Amino acid sequence: MPAVGHAVLEDHDGSFALVFERVLASPPERVWRALVGGAELARWHPTPFELGGNPPAPGAPVHYLTTPGAPQMPDGQLLAYDPPRLLAHSWGDDQLRWELREHDDGCLLRLTHTFDDRFKAARDGADWHLCLQALADSLGRKPAPRPGSTPRLPEGWSELNREYQELFGIAAEQATPPPPR
Repeated sequence: MPAVGHAVLEDHDGSFALVFERVLASPPERVWRALVGGAELARWHPTPFELGGNPPAPGAPVHYLTTPGAPQMPDGQLLAYDPPRLLAHSWGDDQLRWELREHDDGCLLRLTHTFDDRFKAARDGADWHLCLQALADSLGRKPAPRPGSTPRLPEGWSELNREYQELFGIAAEQATPPPPR
């Protein structure tokens, strides 16, 4: 990983993947609950969701909830489900893969976000960077992040977006702008 906490952008035969790794000071079972649990998920995830199926299984729907300030998402599909180690699902046209492993300090979380448009890598990198920090804060029972100077963007987003543009070699005029919220 380049800078502490920054994602790596990988080329996957025409698609791209942002890969984040975070060590969280909670066991995998606790992180899993924050990853799939309604109200807790809403504290840090940009588009909270409910898993369909009883029990959830690959092929089941992923229903994205309508919440203030969050983009509306069409229902997705569960691609992999192995509690408390693996959750993968579609997210619009993209795919999210969450992997959890035990770590001496709690849990190693690896998020892989796969997509087709390279020019959105900086935007989504900044978004997930802050979301994963909010997850860590939520697990540690810290307050939610404050809004930044642009009301719909969290504090620090603009700076992180510029860092990711530089890291990934994306010119500002090519970069995909933040989604409307």
